[in-house]
Amino acid sequence: MRKLFLVPMIHMGIDLGKAKGEITKVKNKLVTPERLEQHEKTISLFWDRVRVYFQGQDVKNMKIFQDGLAAGGEIGKKIVKELALKGSKNFMVVSDLVDKGATAMKTEDVALIQQEQALFITLLQSKWFFQTLMNYLKYKFFKTRLLKKRDRYMAGQINNNLKKGETAVLFIGAVHDVACFLDKDILVFPLKDPDMVNSYLKSLRQKKNDRKFQTLAHKLVSEIKGESTS
Repeated sequence: MRKLFLVPMIHMGIDLGKAKGEITKVKNKLVTPERLEQHEKTISLFWDRVRVYFQGQDVKNMKIFQDGLAAGGEIGKKIVKELALKGSKNFMVVSDLVDKGATAMKTEDVALIQQEQALFITLLQSKWFFQTLMNYLKYKFFKTRLLKKRDRYMAGQINNNLKKGETAVLFIGAVHDVACFLDKDILVFPLKDPDMVNSYLKSLRQKKNDRKFQTLAHKLVSEIKGESTS
């Protein structure tokens, strides 16, 4: 039996790299300052919950697969440490796990990540209506295909590197669906319901249904009570 703990997540600003500035501008147009402030607090608390959960688990020899991590071994470990020091709560959790004996694994194909980022940044930097429309259609056309390619690649990395009797954790953006490409003998344990996380993201952008947004935010930061990693 092989076990995979799934952490469906929402990236914080520090995790967005080159696109951070442009994405922040878009968020400020779509989301009220009050809701955006609450969102930042919610995501921060979510990561605190994840960190506490793993502090109570035996993670020695666990393999870590991380959204966006295109290197393993010592290089992967260095990347994890650098991003943790920059303030990424996601990578702070991963850094904690590495310190306790877990191994950061190469998870993604850097070429696929670069293709998606290039499309996204081009869209965000569009200035004129026609240019924005064309870039949006191009982004939508290739986004779904690139997302599926990334998911297949990540699943392949897990399928090939997670051996019988081993345990791993996958930190993955909520819009991904890596699980559907995993081998059938890999048991998946989500720490949060991916559909709930996606619903929260959708409600964030809606000006109405404030009660729904508050309910989903509460679920997102509730205590994690999952299967033991041992």
